[in-house]
Amino acid sequence: MIKPGKIAVFPVVFLLIFVIFTGLAGNPTDVWAAEQNLLANEAGAAAAGESLDELKAKLWQATSDYELAMVVGAFDTLPGPDPDAAQVLLDYLRDNNTNDAFSIKNILIRLMTDEQVSQLAKDIGAYQEANSIRYLIPVLTERIKNSNDLTSAVLSLRGNCFFDQAWQRIFANPTDMVRWLDETYVKLSDPIAKRRLVDTVGGFAQRQIDNAGRAAVTGWLWRAQENEPDPVYRSDQLCTLYQLGETKALETLGSLYSSLASVRDRAGLIDRIAGIAHWRLAGADREGWIDWLWKIAETDASPYCRQECLAALYMDLGQEKALEQYVRDTDRNGVATLAQEDHAFRIDGLNWRLLRDAGQKYPQSYLGRGIKAYEAVRGIPYFEIERAEEPSYNGVWAPPYGDEEYDPDREIPGWENFLAEFPRHPAADDAAYRLTRCYEIKGRFTDAVKTMQKVRFLPDGDMRYAAAGRLVYILDVRMTYEQLESLSAEKLEPPLQAFVSYSLAIKEVRRENYARAVAGLKEFLKQEEALTADQFILPFDYLNDYDYLSENDKYDFRGSVEKQLAEVKKLAGLQSQWAESKDPADLYQLAAAIFHNEMLYYNHLWAGERQYYNWLGYINETGHGHAPAEMAVFVRDLINYNHSLPYFQQVCQDQSVAPELRAKALYSTGLCYIGLDEWGEDASFAFNSSDIQGKIISTYQQFVKEYPDSNMADDALLALGAYTGDVTYPQRILKEYPESDTVEKANDLIKDLTKGMGSPYHWSTNQSVPFKIMSLDDKSVPREIRNWAAANATRLYTGSKTFGEWSYFCVSAGEKSTAGYSVGIIDIISEGSGKLKVYYRIDNPAPGEVAAQVITHPSVLVRIPATGAAVEFAEGFPQ
Repeated sequence: MIKPGKIAVFPVVFLLIFVIFTGLAGNPTDVWAAEQNLLANEAGAAAAGESLDELKAKLWQATSDYELAMVVGAFDTLPGPDPDAAQVLLDYLRDNNTNDAFSIKNILIRLMTDEQVSQLAKDIGAYQEANSIRYLIPVLTERIKNSNDLTSAVLSLRGNCFFDQAWQRIFANPTDMVRWLDETYVKLSDPIAKRRLVDTVGGFAQRQIDNAGRAAVTGWLWRAQENEPDPVYRSDQLCTLYQLGETKALETLGSLYSSLASVRDRAGLIDRIAGIAHWRLAGADREGWIDWLWKIAETDASPYCRQECLAALYMDLGQEKALEQYVRDTDRNGVATLAQEDHAFRIDGLNWRLLRDAGQKYPQSYLGRGIKAYEAVRGIPYFEIERAEEPSYNGVWAPPYGDEEYDPDREIPGWENFLAEFPRHPAADDAAYRLTRCYEIKGRFTDAVKTMQKVRFLPDGDMRYAAAGRLVYILDVRMTYEQLESLSAEKLEPPLQAFVSYSLAIKEVRRENYARAVAGLKEFLKQEEALTADQFILPFDYLNDYDYLSENDKYDFRGSVEKQLAEVKKLAGLQSQWAESKDPADLYQLAAAIFHNEMLYYNHLWAGERQYYNWLGYINETGHGHAPAEMAVFVRDLINYNHSLPYFQQVCQDQSVAPELRAKALYSTGLCYIGLDEWGEDASFAFNSSDIQGKIISTYQQFVKEYPDSNMADDALLALGAYTGDVTYPQRILKEYPESDTVEKANDLIKDLTKGMGSPYHWSTNQSVPFKIMSLDDKSVPREIRNWAAANATRLYTGSKTFGEWSYFCVSAGEKSTAGYSVGIIDIISEGSGKLKVYYRIDNPAPGEVAAQVITHPSVLVRIPATGAAVEFAEGFPQ
């Protein structure tokens, strides 16, 4: 007898035996098809007599690939066309990201009506992208029969177009197709959508056999590139035309290059052209573009553009003689940079070989002598690949940026001499960074901030992020209030003066001198207007320039400071009111205002990068669990809960306070401790976690003893259950507060504790990334994040979104017809190489458990310090 749990395995085992004896094993496609037929036959037999509503219910309830295959196979037995059945499948693909829906594509091709095909062409952009590519675009490719539907699909997909077969089927002659392209191109308002269409047409033209059709489409591509405003994308289009045999595209490219006034734009075009020549061209075609690049290298007036050309010719296109010319150019000009623009010249990726080759083959050159001079001061090889293996800590390498890595007395004169002789060398930014750190260690903060500001614009540019963060770290963390106040009195360049002015105002906020902070923030905002209008930029401003960022994703520095000013003004008023009245109720209002604003004491010069900067290891000691001494002071000043805590405690200790207000203050005291406990790794540098958790427990034990009738007593019991692991606390909620809104959470906690799963509060492993569970009702969660999480709560969903200083992860179980479902984050683990893995679980009601018949949308939202890491979600526990 086959056990129920083994049924899913039997068809596959049988199929493998069948394959071995029939010879299908040599053809994976045939194996897959045979398996699908087998599953479909089983499904057809199982589905006999089932209604469409029953099949629909089974489809949404399927939790495994096998169950899904069986249900989809049942749909495959239905005769077509069947618009109702097709609509069920379409709705399923709209709501669920399906990795392998087996034969669902062919089923839809057969079941859908022409009207549904037309509607899908209009709506396909609303479906999940993965489902569109796997299943729905192939359906449209097969079923679209007219140009109107084709237009709808292209517009809905914002230019993404995969309909070569449909084009050839719909358009009887090339003229009709070109006319349709003209009309559709105009309807696409988004430049990116237009580029996608042009790219698709270019690929189609290269595959088109009909010469007349190819000529017509080529003519259209010439007109399209004339309308392209972006020179980089236009160069791509000209390359396509060149590959189509249009030799005049190279001449047009020369005119395009000459028309660009910006050195940065010309350099960007050089990089793109070199990449095209390297990857997409061969033979005579490639040689033509190489000749074009040589012409630029010999004639362009900009040293930056010439050097970009020569580097590309040597590294990407194998032109040996380009290295000699590159060395001669750098002997005259040093390594060129884009003055006050976004990027300095970089030798990164494989291009470190350019500098190494120059130093080895031309040791007396500016580049070669600079390498030797750098190594003499540093005491180790310039190139990391030539260094001995760096020390490892718990298997994780961190950059050596701690104070112990520097020898100021020896390095300061060494680096000062190096920079005097080699100011335009690729090692200049590394040398200046180390010089700054030595100044910093010696307490020479004026020299430190001036030099670090220069590091941001020196070649080769690979220290820019490190320099931006360290500059802000010095102002925000390392320097005391008195040191920063003294620095503000010195004559500094406009950007530094503004940075110091703002940082000093933030120090006033942290000292709770709110009235003085208001004046400082107002003065800074006046300076900031001129700062951003001039050529100087804020430390992390360049991160906002990435093309993939929408306006909402960019850090709004001025808006953040203006909001901060408004909040500080409010606190100044509350502080003044309490100082005058001495009313405990006024002190409570001040404490509450502080409690609800986690960003109140934040220095926005970090632009959301502070924790990520530390996490990457730029503050070396932090990366190994030992913070620099100044970090403890900084963290205590930064965390809003630490500022509100003594005010709540003062209200509690006042014997004249009314019981209701004292209860609120005592409960809020516990919330402050929870805030400190859940803040993250930073808090551990200033607070002992065990002590904090002990204070949470003692505070809420006192609360439930003194205020059992409070409407917050059930919440206190829930916290006690979570932090003690004692199941009697949530059980008291069910017994003593049966109408409480925490009953469902109490049941979940009881389930977790009795299963031995531990507390729903996270406990991190060595590889874990600290995270905090957030509520959509929490005012500290930005509106954009609340809207995003709410919008995805009604469907099965996993996703991440970064906003400001935090990255948020959302997991939703979708709409459920009863209570009893829950979603939880098990762990977030850093897997190295810029990857994070989020482990989650979705719990169903226990078998036999009576659950309320109510629509629910179980989900969880957590946050971590902002990260650019790639995120993967996995259901279940880490292996």
